[in-house]
Parts: sequence; C-alpha cells; structure tokens
Amino acid sequence: MKWRTASISLLLVTLAIVLVAALMKRLPGQQEALLSPGFAAEDLQLGYYDLLSRQREVYDSSIVSHDKTSLMTLTSPNDSRFVLKIYLQQHNSIFRGVTFDYQLVYFAESHQARMIKSIIGNSGRNGIAFVTLDFEDKHLIVTPSGQIYSYH
Repeated sequence: MKWRTASISLLLVTLAIVLVAALMKRLPGQQEALLSPGFAAEDLQLGYYDLLSRQREVYDSSIVSHDKTSLMTLTSPNDSRFVLKIYLQQHNSIFRGVTFDYQLVYFAESHQARMIKSIIGNSGRNGIAFVTLDFEDKHLIVTPSGQIYSYH
C-alpha cells in the first residue's frame, strides 16, 4: 500500500506549490493592473496610416486608471470637435496577455470618414487584448493590430 503514501505526498506537494504561487501572484487570473499610474501619466499619441488611401490620423490620449478600471480619452490635434471616451474594465486571462471589456462612454466627431471608427466597432464586440513583455526596466505592451507601447 505504498501508492497511498505516494499519492498523499504528491497531493501535499501540489497544494504547497499552488499556495506559494498564489502568494507570489504568479497564478493565471491574478494579474496586476496593466494600465498603472506610471503608464497613465505618459504622454501617448496614437497614429494610424492607411497605405491605400494615404489617409493619416493622429490622436492624443489621456488615461485615468484606478485598480483594474481605466477611462481613456482620445482627442485629435487636427480636429478640435473630435472627442472619444472609452471605459476599460480589465479581465483576468489565462494567457500572457490581458483583455479588457470595452464600453464607449462618449463619442463626438465632425462626421468625417475616420479609420478609428472601424477599430472602435471591432473592439466593442471583441474586447481589447494586450500582450505584455518586460525587459529590465522597460515594459512593452503589444496589441494584436501591431501597436507597440514602451514605457518605464
């Protein structure tokens, strides 16, 4: 009956590893807030360029974060009437990235055809996903659309 002792020992070792991992916040589903106050304080400008139509859009952003919720405001330096406010609620995810629920709070525009409209529409249905990478003192955030954000 040594198998019983071995399986009890294996169970205790597994529980100890899970407990230590939970204390170190290494388990999937227990992530820190992605948009930290350090990231929110950065001056961030988003730019989109359509190669076929040679259309270019630039947006200034400001982010106000508290815990795992953020309010992102986009404005256009080229169009003072454009304002976009997005509420982001961070989800815990099992992969190395982070996903957000997305809710459009306010959208005012000058009725121009904008590329960001299609991005807003897709994000509302699919959520917003980020993959995070850490290198020494730098942090990178990468989106599936190819945007890369670097901050300290």
